[in-house]
Formats: sequence, structure tokens, C-alpha cells
Amino acid sequence: MAYPMASEIAGGSAEVPDIRFEQYRDERDMPGIVSLIDKDLSEPYSVFTYRYFINNWPDLCFMTMQGDRCVGAIICKLDTHRCRKTYRGYIAMLAVEKELRGKRIG
Repeated sequence: MAYPMASEIAGGSAEVPDIRFEQYRDERDMPGIVSLIDKDLSEPYSVFTYRYFINNWPDLCFMTMQGDRCVGAIICKLDTHRCRKTYRGYIAMLAVEKELRGKRIG
């Protein structure tokens, strides 16, 4: 699914050119996400952790792309709360390239 450019979204980033948001498609997207998160998050994750979230909730995993480079990623899940029978969302991983932080891209 194609998502709009950051500059087309209300409050998006006009200061960072060629930014687009993409939903996770398949295994070919994994290396860019893993590289970004391994570099920018303090906790090391095994590939099994990535696959747990991405394979179970691929529609809740998004990337911010600049050209063909992944510069931002958010990996989420959505479960039914066992006591209340309501939905509960969870952001498992969120990362943005250091030089692009504060530029309203993710």
C-alpha cells in the first residue's frame, strides 16, 4: 500500500526531501528495519523478536523511507485485553535516524 509523502500530510515534514511512509511488505524490508533499530536502540533484539511482531501484525509495522533507505520505523501490535475484552495497542520498537530526529517524520 502506498502512503503519502510527509510533505502532503498535515503537520508533515517539508524540510526533509523525498520522505515517504510505507507499510511493511515482506522479508526484503527486514534488513533496513533491523539495521536502523540495532543502531539506534539500546536493547539488542534477536531476529525472532522482529519476526514475532512483524509476522503477527504486519499491518501495524511502518517504515519512513528516504530514497531506498529506511530512516524510521515503528513496530506495533494490537491484542484483546483479557480482562476487559477491549483492544490494547503496544509500540514495541520506534526509531528514527539520529540526523532526522526533530524534523517531524516519525
